[in-house]
Amino acid sequence: MSVLQEASENVAKRDGVDLESFVWKTEKVKTIDGRIIQNEVKLIDCNEEQLKKFYAHCNTMLWNEDKANPGRNILLEIIKDQIIRCNTELFLRDLEKNKLMGRFKFVTSIRSVLDNNPGINPKDLVLSDVTGGCLDEFKDLPLSIVIDGALDRLGKFNSQHITLPFILKHGLWFTQQEIKDLNEIGEDGNLRNRVDVVKERLGLKSHINIHLTPKGLSYAQMRACITLKSKKYTELTTDQLLILRNRILFSLEDLVNLHIKSWESRKDQLIAIAEAKNFNIV
Repeated sequence: MSVLQEASENVAKRDGVDLESFVWKTEKVKTIDGRIIQNEVKLIDCNEEQLKKFYAHCNTMLWNEDKANPGRNILLEIIKDQIIRCNTELFLRDLEKNKLMGRFKFVTSIRSVLDNNPGINPKDLVLSDVTGGCLDEFKDLPLSIVIDGALDRLGKFNSQHITLPFILKHGLWFTQQEIKDLNEIGEDGNLRNRVDVVKERLGLKSHINIHLTPKGLSYAQMRACITLKSKKYTELTTDQLLILRNRILFSLEDLVNLHIKSWESRKDQLIAIAEAKNFNIV
């Protein structure tokens, strides 16, 4: 019995790591009384088939190619592409705003350069390779995507991952002008709470919590995010493009990177358990 006990303890501890602490959380279930429960399973107690199932689930969460529910690594590439496309549309609007060049003139000028240099592949170039004096924030844009933007071929922005809870987690902070603009007198003759005014103007339910923080979004930025819909990049407002490019998509990128680290860590735990029990799950 002592030999068996020692062998069991050796399995439970490997390289100084307590494998007993590794758990797998099952799917959340809503009870009849409305409570959300989630059970835990000790990985050390799982058989080979269970560990294989958990390992496959990790890979699905990381690499699933389903467009409706992409894996985190796939989503990360989607976000990077969205940042580029938002910035491309902003560049083209900047051209028009400053009356430097319209989209038609820009495309014809670029195509003239490419026609005179048939050995050049636009996919190998960035904007600064063919134009001078553009702002630093635009100079590294892939030329092929800028051409697509000028021809209205940027496609549709998918907003499904920018959820209301994700937006509200950023918090809210008013600009000086917004403090004035959001002043409203209630029926009792007193000044209304500005957060309540914001909820009303944005069509949010009164029980939703919006926390105030100096790091938060301005009211205009929050409105741009909450009113965001999946539509063509050319149909997004400039405010929406700016807050997406400058903050929201980077925040989403950070969140997805955390998810990736979490799933990779679970894979490492599963492999450690499998090796300790002489299972093959990969």
